Amino acid sequence: MNVNFSGVFLTVEGHECVYTVCTEGGLFCAPILQGGAVDFNEFDFVDFWEDDVDVEELEKIQSTLIDMMQCAGLYFKQPLKA
Repeated sequence: MNVNFSGVFLTVEGHECVYTVCTEGGLFCAPILQGGAVDFNEFDFVDFWEDDVDVEELEKIQSTLIDMMQCAGLYFKQPLKA
């Protein structure tokens, strides 16, 4: 899989992984290895419906990462039209 990650990462207490989003906003995670290391080749797409984590929590993680990318000038989110 050839994916361009954002360079923005997030850990969540109780989750044994690191989350990131690709430059298109897709959510990915990789396990935190013994000693706290992360193998960047281990990032895999998060399937919201097959994951053990609640969908709403995953959406919040994804949204937080996208907000972090926006603050860094790495992502532009189109405003919703009313």
